[in-house]
Amino acid sequence: MPTSANWFRRDVLQVGALGWTGLTLGQSLAVQSVSRPPQAKACILLYMDGGPSHIDLLDLKPRAPREIRGPYQPISTSVSGLDIGELCPRLARQMHRMTLIRSVCHEQTVHDPAVYQMLTGYRHVSTAGGLKVEADDVPHMATAFGCVDPAPAAMPKVIELPETMNMEGRILPGQSAGFLGSSFDPFRVRLSPAGQISQPEFHLRRELTVDRLNQRSQLLQALDPAAAASPIAADPYGQRYDNYHQQALEILRSPQVGEAFSLDQESAATRDRYGRYRHGQSALLARRLVEAGARFVTVYWGREDQDWADGKGARPANNPWDTHRNHFPLTANTLMPRADQTLSALLDDLDQRGLLNETLVVWMGDFGRTPRISQPWASRDHWPHAFSILMAGGGVPRGLVYGQTDDHAAYVTENPVSPADVTATIFALLGVNPRATVPRPSGLPHRISLGRPVSELMTG
Repeated sequence: MPTSANWFRRDVLQVGALGWTGLTLGQSLAVQSVSRPPQAKACILLYMDGGPSHIDLLDLKPRAPREIRGPYQPISTSVSGLDIGELCPRLARQMHRMTLIRSVCHEQTVHDPAVYQMLTGYRHVSTAGGLKVEADDVPHMATAFGCVDPAPAAMPKVIELPETMNMEGRILPGQSAGFLGSSFDPFRVRLSPAGQISQPEFHLRRELTVDRLNQRSQLLQALDPAAAASPIAADPYGQRYDNYHQQALEILRSPQVGEAFSLDQESAATRDRYGRYRHGQSALLARRLVEAGARFVTVYWGREDQDWADGKGARPANNPWDTHRNHFPLTANTLMPRADQTLSALLDDLDQRGLLNETLVVWMGDFGRTPRISQPWASRDHWPHAFSILMAGGGVPRGLVYGQTDDHAAYVTENPVSPADVTATIFALLGVNPRATVPRPSGLPHRISLGRPVSELMTG
């Protein structure tokens, strides 16, 4: 593995701020690791900020008492013998393409440490709310993957959209590269609530031609021999650095990279199928980006537009899926209809384009919701002890249900899956060894996952 100097060049700008030669992007890409043959070429992570209710959506308990089971009925799916909630009619028709994991569990009952653990696979040192982003945070699974993944990329490898998650104006930890440094942060693309993209600029300035770019790069090498002798360019990684520097230049030369960010190239019918709202257009953009060569795209739910409410003007107090009040109207009228439409459209689109087998899609949130309906708001609160996530494509079995909960969907009774196991499985499906290490600033090795890949979730 590279030395810590290769990883922690504090003067390297993040990928979104390319220098005039593209060298910073080359440095960000110039990291290798030993890996297994991948089953997935890319991952799209759809993250439901706040925690969807497993007992109302994917793990209904119709025989439980009324104060547990809630108002929704189970419906049959495209998998014989498998029922899910009536709020998921489109997903019910897609279950033959997916694996439903009903046994994810952890102990974090507060959003901040729960988000951190779900996105990194590591427990935060604190179990409290109000956490701040710290320089020694463990990296988001996508940025850890981007660091150790050996495959070249024709565009930014790790991307985040439509916005960074925040709560009450505070950025939640676990979304960045953490101790790896800002040069490894996800490339951040903003979409407005109306689905308008703040278009990133990958093209050359009008006065800078490709020939002039090449001349500048050659001149830099001639005038700055120290750069050629820097640790990241030194043997045995010198050739790798040259290769990744060349890829950075190719990104600047290629008009296709910028075009991948243009939703206007999609038909009106396709945009309608995903949903003309922020989450729908974000998922469509994620498909375009992995199709163009991105390796890991995280789509947070993000704040929606003005019609994102329960019909009476009520909104969640915190993150969108954090439905402490008006849980049932919000879930039924706005949140799940949009999630149901968007995820189903994404799976259909990927399958029709022949991309589903090589694209891993993961749908998850912070935790589930309490099995017992809380009073006086007739809502559900945080519940991390048992909840459900969905996976599809990229080497994941089709039509599988993994894990089981008790009669109230309160605790796991079969095949528990930790957040670390989730990250380890995602890494393994993407062809990265979950036991791969990266050095902390102290030089001590850090394993990218402490979990075990769940073999039943991998068909290869």
